Amino acid sequence: MRKIGILLAFAAIISLFASCENREEKVTTVADGFLRSYYLMEYEDAATYCTDEFAEILLQAVAAKPELSDFLEELLAAATKATTYTILDVDTESVEGEATVLFELLPYKVEVPIERRLILTKSDGEWKVSDFK
Repeated sequence: MRKIGILLAFAAIISLFASCENREEKVTTVADGFLRSYYLMEYEDAATYCTDEFAEILLQAVAAKPELSDFLEELLAAATKATTYTILDVDTESVEGEATVLFELLPYKVEVPIERRLILTKSDGEWKVSDFK
């Protein structure tokens, strides 16, 4: 009987670790999709990874950007596409229903990376970006 109890406890612990790993994997996939689209200036696609509220804010900000000459637009696009990022940490444990993704951003021609954060929340059973800091 004792062996069954130990076996059940072990199975519960393994299940808990698998659940956390799966949650982190899902959050990482959403964060990576958002960041990739955002830094490729594919804002409509980036918005699909966001909560409705944050998608609206993102798309309004993009629509309100000042008009640039074709030359400046090309330079901006090239610099943005040359920007790289690396996800450093995914925290799905600190706040229930919320995840924080810490990433390092290396803008074009910048030598020192910048740490930024994405906040994701569970929305209709899916992880969605709800803030970008």
